[in-house]
Amino acid sequence: MRMPTGASELKLPPASFDSGCATGVKGVIADARAFQTARRSKWIDRAKSARRSIFGITGAVASSGSKSESETDDDARSSSRADDSDEEAFLQQWRESRRRELETEASRAVRSRRTSPSVRVYGRLDDVDALGYLDAIEKVGRETKVVVFVSDHECDVSSTIESALLPLVRENPSIHFVKVHYDDIEFDPAAVPSLLAYRNQGDLFANLTGIIEMMPDDESFGSDSLKSILRAHNVL
Repeated sequence: MRMPTGASELKLPPASFDSGCATGVKGVIADARAFQTARRSKWIDRAKSARRSIFGITGAVASSGSKSESETDDDARSSSRADDSDEEAFLQQWRESRRRELETEASRAVRSRRTSPSVRVYGRLDDVDALGYLDAIEKVGRETKVVVFVSDHECDVSSTIESALLPLVRENPSIHFVKVHYDDIEFDPAAVPSLLAYRNQGDLFANLTGIIEMMPDDESFGSDSLKSILRAHNVL
């Protein structure tokens, strides 16, 4: 019995490179690795079985004498053809198993997409740190707007902006509003409070760092005033 070697043995990157991947280049490499592992395991099992058979009939072989050279050559050729046939059968079996596995995964993904809402609902002002700020603007659907309120809890103007913002948060549940302390993201304290609006997973499209200057002087600043400012910048 022989195990295919040489050109048939694929040179693959470390397993960590494609761990958990099912699509793209890494998915192809993961498939190749799975096939190579399965084939190697199959040949190891066959080798163990052959060893048990050989050791079990050692006495019989010794008593029967040695075969002729032509008989040995015929046996080698027969073994080679059997190995090739077995490998082809194994390849077909593995392909069929892999096809069923991928169909099952695809079916699960379709069911997940159908049961998940197309638009996520928020309706709250989430307190986040620096990492949460990055996750909020990047780990969302491309159609989701994210408004970041950069605040200073010791600043009265920040409190005024937050009070005006909260009703708008509830009125616009499809927009994700988050609040972060300026020091967490190393924001210029002179520009606080500020509102930053993102879309397309991290594209800043409205930079309201001068929102204090946008506040009207001749009237009390409230939700209606803030709504007008946000609408003027296509945030709402």
